[in-house]
Amino acid sequence: MDDTSQIKTATSRVKPKKRDRSASEDRLLKASEEIFSKHGFKGATTRMIAKKADVNESLIGRYFDGKMGLLFALIQRHVEGLEDQPLPYPAQSSLSSELTHFMAMKMDEHCKKNVDFFKIILSQMLTDAKFLKKMREIMPMFKHPGLLDRLVQLQKNGKMKKNADVESLVRELDMFFHGIMLFDLLIAGRSESDVRADLKSFVTHYAVAYEV
Repeated sequence: MDDTSQIKTATSRVKPKKRDRSASEDRLLKASEEIFSKHGFKGATTRMIAKKADVNESLIGRYFDGKMGLLFALIQRHVEGLEDQPLPYPAQSSLSSELTHFMAMKMDEHCKKNVDFFKIILSQMLTDAKFLKKMREIMPMFKHPGLLDRLVQLQKNGKMKKNADVESLVRELDMFFHGIMLFDLLIAGRSESDVRADLKSFVTHYAVAYEV
C-alpha cells in the first residue's frame, strides 16, 4: 500500500469517530436539558441522561467530565445560540417600539422555552459559589449584539440623543428584565400577562429619557 492509500485509509477511520462523537454529544445535551428541567440538577443522574440519550453512561465523563460539565456545556450552547441568533422582528423606527418588541421577545424566550432551565441555573448560582464563579466566566452578562446595533443605528438616524450611552442602556434594561423575571415571575408568582404589561410600561417610560 502506498503513502496516499494509507492516508486515505487513516482519514476514513477518523471521520466516522468524529461524527459519532458529535452525534453522541448532541444527544447527551438534548437529553440533559430535558432531564434537568424535569428533575432539577440535583435530582438528575447521569444514568437518567445516558438512558434518555441512548448512549453509554461513561461517555458523559469522557466528553463532559461529569454532570456539572454537561450542564456548563449546555449553558454554553444556549449562550452561543443567543449571540448568533438575529432579532426575529424588523428594525423599528423609534426607541420605544424597538425596546417593546425586544422585551416581548425576551419574555417569549424565557417563558415559553427556557423557564425551567432558567430556574435550575438560578438555583445553582445561589447555592454553589464555584458554579457562580464559573458562570461569570462563560456567560456574557447583559449582552445582546443585535439590540446594541439597532440602538446605535437609531442614534445615527437622529432618533436618540447623541450623548446617550447605548451600552449602558442595554445593560440597565437587561438587569431590569432579569430582576423582574426573578422577583415578579418566579418568586412572587405574578401572571405572565401582568409581567408583560409592566415590562411594556417600563420601557415606554424609560425610552422617553433617550428619545429625541
